[in-house]
Parts: sequence; structure tokens; C-alpha cells
Amino acid sequence: MLAVAPGARAADEQAQQNTSAGTAGALQEIVVTAQKRAEKLHDVPMGVTAVTSDEIEQQRVGDFQDLQALVPALSVQESQPGLSRITLRGENVGGIGSTVTVYVDDTPVGSSNALADGAIITSDFDTWDLQRVEVLRGPQGTLYGAGSEGGLLKFVTNAPDPGAAAGAFQVGYEDIAHGGGDPLVKGMINQPIGDSAAIRISGYDTWIPGYIDDPTLGESQINRGYREGLRASLLVKATDSFTIRLSAFGQTLRTDGTPQVDVVGAAGTPLTPPANELQPLVGEYDQSRFINEPSTFRYKVFSATLDWNLGFGSLTSISSYGQTYVNLFTDESSLELESGVPAAGTYGDLAASVVGAPAGLAETDVVNLGKFTQEIRLTSSTAQPLEWQLGAFYTHEASTIDETLPSFYIPSQQLTPLPSFETPHLGALYREWSGFGQITYQFNPQWDLTLGARWSENRQSTDESISGLLVSPTEFTGGQSTGTDWTYSIAPRWHVTDNTLAYARVATGYRPGGPNALPPTVTPGVPTTYQSDSTTNYELGTRSTFLDNHLSVDVAAFLINWQKIQLSEFVENYTIDANGGSAQSKGLEWTLGLSPLEGLNFLLTGAYVDANLTSNAPAAGGTDGDELSYVPKWSTALDGSYTWHAVDGYDAFAGATWAYTGSRISDFAASPSVVGGAIVFVPDPRAALPSYNTVNLRAGLDNQRWTFELYVKNLGDARGITSYGNAGTPNFGGTITLLQPRTLGAAITARF
Repeated sequence: MLAVAPGARAADEQAQQNTSAGTAGALQEIVVTAQKRAEKLHDVPMGVTAVTSDEIEQQRVGDFQDLQALVPALSVQESQPGLSRITLRGENVGGIGSTVTVYVDDTPVGSSNALADGAIITSDFDTWDLQRVEVLRGPQGTLYGAGSEGGLLKFVTNAPDPGAAAGAFQVGYEDIAHGGGDPLVKGMINQPIGDSAAIRISGYDTWIPGYIDDPTLGESQINRGYREGLRASLLVKATDSFTIRLSAFGQTLRTDGTPQVDVVGAAGTPLTPPANELQPLVGEYDQSRFINEPSTFRYKVFSATLDWNLGFGSLTSISSYGQTYVNLFTDESSLELESGVPAAGTYGDLAASVVGAPAGLAETDVVNLGKFTQEIRLTSSTAQPLEWQLGAFYTHEASTIDETLPSFYIPSQQLTPLPSFETPHLGALYREWSGFGQITYQFNPQWDLTLGARWSENRQSTDESISGLLVSPTEFTGGQSTGTDWTYSIAPRWHVTDNTLAYARVATGYRPGGPNALPPTVTPGVPTTYQSDSTTNYELGTRSTFLDNHLSVDVAAFLINWQKIQLSEFVENYTIDANGGSAQSKGLEWTLGLSPLEGLNFLLTGAYVDANLTSNAPAAGGTDGDELSYVPKWSTALDGSYTWHAVDGYDAFAGATWAYTGSRISDFAASPSVVGGAIVFVPDPRAALPSYNTVNLRAGLDNQRWTFELYVKNLGDARGITSYGNAGTPNFGGTITLLQPRTLGAAITARF
């Protein structure tokens, strides 16, 4: 969870990304590819944050939680490493389809639909040897398609450099309060091959210290683990106008247990939870399980990018194949057999009654996702009155989810000889064809207008089988669907002066609909498919620099309407995906930079987000006016850093970051109740999660070859809650996930 080391990028890449825009001490100019062509961030007519390699390095950005302090309107609901829900501009009502698409360079990773848990299986990649992270706020349906109705997060890697050999090596150590400490090793090498080719290889092996104890199992630091990865890229400039880049990336994330803390929760009464539902049950950093809960996440991404300069423009082809593998093992023994009725017992009681001895029930979840994508686009040259790009996109995504409910003996943790109580298998196939285009017409040097549109068609199929000890005979279900979607964007732009841009933007995005897995004899009236949901974003923004480029201001106001929200419903004894309810999110985002002296820099980021349902969604437990889930109304961060000449060719640096995350409301939920012989859903009360503050410190020495760093994260050891569930632990309690406690770290980096 350490960030990129100083100098771990090639010098020419840094020059391309950050060029001096004024006198000494002036703020840097950043180039991004948000609109699939290189342009200055200052000129992009939408809310964009680019976290550069310098910021990743200086502020120790290692995961999604760290990004929150740098990206306005970004919120992260993290239950454990590898399982995080990313939300931009408040678009979160739960559900299993992602509203934020993740890219590595030009390659989309993760699931495009709602059949492979894409909302929470988010690409939790290490940030070592990145050029930058781009975050596009608001719908990106025109250029990026399905699943980007809330926005997009892009990891931009460093390309191989044929110009010079380079390398970097880092060793470090982290120690976590309430837990242990572990080392890390990271490295990178860039090697030219002749004058027109190069290969770049980077890797990391980072141990994750644990800080959660389990007295029941007699284990400490139960959530310890590791993250290891390797990235290789080959760049070949075949001719002056034709370039090939081949890339391969793999990462494994493994933890021995979850970072969850047991709390009072709903205490078996979700409709009337106690006032102290967030109070720890066992200890401040303790949980109680009957069996260990390991998890494994493996990612592989392969891509081939071909660029051909045609003179009047460029032709780009991106072919990619990605694999995601997830293996989760959880203890379900304490989950209630019937929600809200503690007297009915738990799944552990059920297992014990069948086995005839003290026993518990576990759940295994194995997700396999294979995704092939192909994009071809033709882009005009720049600096002309009419700029344009046309493209086509295809994806073929096959996924499986396999679950089992095995029983085990307590306290030995040995599995019983009984077969799984229930064994569901869900297979899904998603295919999509898209065509997109965007034009920008410059009326004069001050005014231009960008128009974009995308047409998409998807075809999906799903098949499900459920067998097991409690299911006889085996149940088979399935379904198919076809969907067509249109998205558009309109963005007028006014260059008031060379230093000031004002823009407006109207844009749409969507999540594709899909099939419900139902038997052929399903009752008429049960929806066999669900539709796309969609967002429409209205945005006004301005970017400006003052004081000879020493002060920058980036402010955006937005209003988003969210229609036909995808959610789960219970119809005629079937749990299905359906559309219901609508929501609206409105707010203000800001990023302010100040460099008053050479070496002294301040950055203030933040957002106000007011996100609420605008119609009832009873099956999900939502009512008109309810706040959306895990969205702080106020969030802000202030970073200050200073660099000065020390001794013997070394520069000294020091910095501090204060971040504030406002109070949030937990997920929507509803409990079934029988009224007049019919099952109805009654909304569960939602927990109010308190606000929290964090402070990070950093200091060190750097001479461009060696860097020595010391840092502290979460100096005050704040107990910020990042996720909450009100059931599933002993005594009918719940769980919370906390920010990583106070972390002390040191790192030494060598560059050559």
C-alpha cells in the first residue's frame, strides 16, 4: 500500500506530463487522455481529476481510500481489500452492477453487466510505476459505454522508453497500530532494444500487516495478507508513423481474514435496532468467528495497441483480454435463518441439527470472469476548426459464479462429510456492439462546441442450476435478453482568456439491462428481463489560473437525474432484478492549488453532494427523499508540502494532509412481512455513520538517485467506518469495517 517511488518513471514521460507553465514555483500543467486524445486538463469540458505520479509519490496514494482525499465527490465503501464499491457524485443505492468503469490505459477491466458482482469486485491495483490516475466525474457513456453512468477511473501506466535505460528499486517497512508490521519490495527496469524499441518491467511484493484479532479462534492479526504483481510492456516503433505496444499485467491479492469488527448491529431486530448498534461487541479491533475466512483475488490483463499516423489523423486499434478470479470463504453460522426472528435460530443451529454435533455453516464463492474487447477508432489531427473521432467497440464477456454451503465441526474447523446444503451455479454471457463518434467545431479562438453520441446493442444469456442437500431435484433456470441504448453528450466551451475556461456539459450514461434466471414454468407477470437504468448530467464549470500561474481554481456545479434504477425485488416467490425508483444528485466540486513560493505548494479539494431518492423503491427499502447510500454531504482535504535544499546535494521535503469525510447513511434494506396473506417489504432503519478526520505526515531526503522517506498515515488513529452490515455475527450482531489504523512507514528508493 505504498505508492510509486521518486524517479520510478522515465524522465521524458515526466516531461510530457508536467511542463513548466510559468516562473519558478509555478503550478504544473497536466496532459490527460480523458477524451481519448491527449490534451491539457485545463481544456477538458468536464469534471476531471488527474492524480500525477508526483502526487501519488508525495501523498503515499496506495488504494481507493487514499484517492478520496484527492478526488472531489469520490466515495468508497470498502468491506475488505478487493471488495470496494466506488461511487462518484453520489450514485449509490446498492445493487450488483457497477456505476463506475475502471480502465488500465485503454483497456476496460471488470464486468460490464449486473451478473458478475461488478459493483463490488473492483480492480484494487497497486499504484507502483504509474504515470497518473485519471478520474472522470459524471456519465461517460459516449466514449466509454456501458457501466460508466457515474464516471470512470483510469490507471495510466508508464510506457517503455527507447531513449534511455532506467530503473528503480524500493524497500520499505510498515507498522500498524493494534497489529503488526511487514516489509515491501518493489522494482522497475526500462531497457531500450536498438533505437526504436524498448521493454519495461515492473513488479512488487507487498505484505499487508494485520490489525484485527479473533479471541474465539485464538488468533491475532487475522486480516494479514499480501499483494504481489508483475507488469511487462514492449514498445516497438516499426516506422515513423506506426507504433505497436504489447502489455501484460497480473496481480494476486490474498488475505487470511477480513478486517471486520463485530458490533451490536440490529441484535436480531432489523426493524427496531438498538441505539448502540455501532458499538463493538468483542473489542475495538476484534471479531468472533468459528472458522477462518481467507480470500484470494487474481487479475490478469493482456493488451495490444496499434497506432498508425495517417497524416490527416490517426488510426488506433486496442485488443485486450482480461481475467478476474475471486475465491471467498465466509462463516455464515451466525446468520439468522429468518430475518428478524431470532427464536428461529441460526444457520449454525441448522448445521448442528443435521450433523448431530456442534457445527457451523460456511459459504464459498468463486467468481471467474473472462473478457475480450476490441476497439478501433479513427481520430483527426488537432489544431483545426473541425476535430472529430469515430470508433467501433466489441466485447465478449463470459462469467461464472459458483457457491457452496458446506458444514464444519466446531471447534476443529474440519469440514463434515455431508454434501453442500446448497450449490448454486450461475453462468452468464454478455456480448456488446457499439459505434461512437464525437466532433468539436471551433467557431472562433474563444468558442467551440463538442457533440458526441454512441449506439450500443447487447445480447445476454444466463443459466443457473441449484442442487445440494436441501434441494432435490436439481433446479434449472435460465433467461435471455437483448437491449439497445443511445447516449449523447453536448459540451459548449468558452476560452474567456488564455488562462480561464468556462464550460457547460449535458451527458448521459447507462448500465445495461439483462435477463433474470427463471424456470420455463414461471408465473405470468414475473419480469423475465430488466431494463437499462440511465443518468443525465447537467454541469457548469470553470478553470482558471492567476498570479502568473501560482494559483489555480477548478470549480464545477452539477445536477444528475437517475432513472429506472436497477434493484432487487421479490415477486411471486422469486428474487429478481428489476427497475424501480429514481434519484437526483446535485452538488459542487472544487480543486484549488496555490504555490506562493518556490518549493511550497497547497492543494484544497472537496465536494458538497446532496443525493436523494425522488420516488419510492419499496422492494429495496427506499422512500422518496431518502439519502443515497454512503454519500457524505461534505468532504474536503487540504495538503501542504515544502521542498528545500538541504546538504550535500540533497533536497529535503516535508508535507501534511488533513482530510474530512462527512457523515453517511448505510445501505438500503427491507425485511419481508406477511400482510393479508401477501409478502410485503418493510424498510429497515438505516444506520447513520459518523464523520471522521485523518491527518497524514511525510518527510525525507532526495538527491534524484536516492530517496529516504518517513511517513505516518492516520496520525490520530481515527476509527472511520467504511462499511456496515447489521447481521451475521454471534448474538445476532453486525459488522463494521474501519479505516486502516495509524500506520508508520519508511522506504528507501534507489534509481539508476
